[in-house]
Amino acid sequence: MTALAFPGRNLITALRYKGRDMRSGALFDALRAQPRGAVLDVGGGAFVTTAVEVGVDFTAWTIVEPSAADLPSVDDPRVIGVEGDGCALDFPDGTFDTVLSIQVLEHVFEPIRMFEELHRVARPGATIIVMAPQTANIHHAPHHYQNLTRYWLEEAARHVDAEIVSYVAMGGAWSSTASRLLLQYPAAFGVGGYAHPGVRRGWKFWALFPLGVVTSIITFPLAMLLSLGDLEEEANNHLIVLRKRTGVPEAAS
Repeated sequence: MTALAFPGRNLITALRYKGRDMRSGALFDALRAQPRGAVLDVGGGAFVTTAVEVGVDFTAWTIVEPSAADLPSVDDPRVIGVEGDGCALDFPDGTFDTVLSIQVLEHVFEPIRMFEELHRVARPGATIIVMAPQTANIHHAPHHYQNLTRYWLEEAARHVDAEIVSYVAMGGAWSSTASRLLLQYPAAFGVGGYAHPGVRRGWKFWALFPLGVVTSIITFPLAMLLSLGDLEEEANNHLIVLRKRTGVPEAAS
């Protein structure tokens, strides 16, 4: 099956981000906890528009994307877009009051390099907010290299000598099940970014596909209900809030 091009991928991605934002109360609570000052959002795309809608306060918001085509058009003089590499940011040390990485590290081949850069460009005492998936389906293929555990994030914080302010498990085993049930279908129908163009579905797949759809329809709402008392060790996403220590040298790369 040939991978479907736009607009299918754009629509599904937009719906996926909308669902993420609806279930990310802890993320917005962290963003609203104090005035954010000068914000760096690495790979955030149009996330700033959602931040404005939910009342996040900031003086400036800089978005970094690897391609100018990925930079959003935002009608706000406080928002600027910069084409750049999250693993080699073109900013001096200690530039930003708040640094964000929201579901980006899984798309970086060497995520620790980006983590080091997030820490480097944060000023002493600044807040670094990272959200990363543990159970995400393949998305933005071929640029999806890994999912991450809580323990990786905590070890990365120790690596750069950042203080862990808080950790929140977002979702769990049942939430992950619901996500898997729903997000298998873009891949099944060959939507670009979710399906590998070289994969061919055999007759067994299509013979069982109607049963799978019925099972998904029945199971998805039950999984969402059960997710209200979820198993945190199997979180969909991890949200970790860090603070760059004051008066200490940068950790060695």
